[in-house]
Amino acid sequence: MNILLMSNSPGRGYGYSVVSDQVSAALQKAGHKVYFLGMQSIHPPWVDKEGVINLGIRYDPWASDCLPDYLRVYKIDYFLSIFDIWLAQTNYIGALTKRLGVKWIAHVTANSYPLSPFLATPCSQANFLIAPSKFVYNTLREVFPGAIFYIPHGVDLNIYKPLPTEEKQKMREKLRVEDKEFVVVSVMRNKGMQKDFPTLFHAWKLLQEKIPRLKEKGILLCLTDPLEPDGLRIELLRQRIGLNNMKFIWAKPNQDGILEMTYEGNPEGFLHTANLNFSPEEMTKLYNIADCHVISSLGESFNLPTLEAMACGIPVIAGNHTTGLELVGESKAGLLANVRTTVTTPLISDIFYLDSNSLMECMKKIYEDENFKKECSKNALEFAKKYSWELIIKKWVDFFDAVEYIK
Repeated sequence: MNILLMSNSPGRGYGYSVVSDQVSAALQKAGHKVYFLGMQSIHPPWVDKEGVINLGIRYDPWASDCLPDYLRVYKIDYFLSIFDIWLAQTNYIGALTKRLGVKWIAHVTANSYPLSPFLATPCSQANFLIAPSKFVYNTLREVFPGAIFYIPHGVDLNIYKPLPTEEKQKMREKLRVEDKEFVVVSVMRNKGMQKDFPTLFHAWKLLQEKIPRLKEKGILLCLTDPLEPDGLRIELLRQRIGLNNMKFIWAKPNQDGILEMTYEGNPEGFLHTANLNFSPEEMTKLYNIADCHVISSLGESFNLPTLEAMACGIPVIAGNHTTGLELVGESKAGLLANVRTTVTTPLISDIFYLDSNSLMECMKKIYEDENFKKECSKNALEFAKKYSWELIIKKWVDFFDAVEYIK
């Protein structure tokens, strides 16, 4: 079977690229002929170590000027998309695959409810839909009766795991948090209002008002790009709220030129941006120094950082909506913050704003209750096993083994 997978380029560190890297390698190993088209890649075809043929784009980042040729010349049977198919730039795909007789398998991301009419249209053009979470699966099922499959994201438990005390201490020293007794980590992309940094920052401020000791002994570390063009100027937000103990993670090349994390303001480092990514090993070190990992987003289709933190045995906090109910609610690995209000977006679908007081109380509970924290850590490690890439990849392979028999 010839399969063309189109997504973000592997190795970029985002959820889509992590999934694409794992899936393309596994399908090639299972005996399929796999071609990978990375939307940030401009290069001639080349073969990676797994035998996957990597294709490059021409002029259009969304490949409208080269995908027709690739589908035809490489005699593609199934086109697998792992990106936001609701974007206007991808509207051409449905008609193209139908014209060439190629079956389209669309990996669907939905972070609001109910399903947006603008997402329903491209979904209706695909032959099969893959949902990365129970939330997305149930949301799709309300609109489409069949051909929907639940395959969640996975985590490499050989990398994301609890580290020895000495390694944690080295990372704490590298980020200059060795004197802190409560370290909160948040890994979130700064895109528009989606991650709702204001609610997170206000909750952190409220926690210090409740427990003044944390003004000196607490730290909120954010791995994000504070200057991302379509995001919030969150360094100005920090200044307005007056958060002296909230710091951004910076990047610094080591002696081999590989980027490592460093503390904000290091004269040998520089601002982390959305186009710079740290290795999974470096991310594991960051998660391991956290007392909890927090996201304050308005909705998620999965949220890989939450799962990665859980695999490291870190308690997690998320909103009581979308995938928080699956990853945090089912696992009992942390706490769910209450929704303050819902807002209907121009996509005619609702997003969920968290209550900053509720988010603050979640962090306070983990700080004050050591037994609860240990129980969350234990539950996190156990739950993450269900999402091991070894198990998740088998679901992808089984799907493609059966897809030609699915009507």
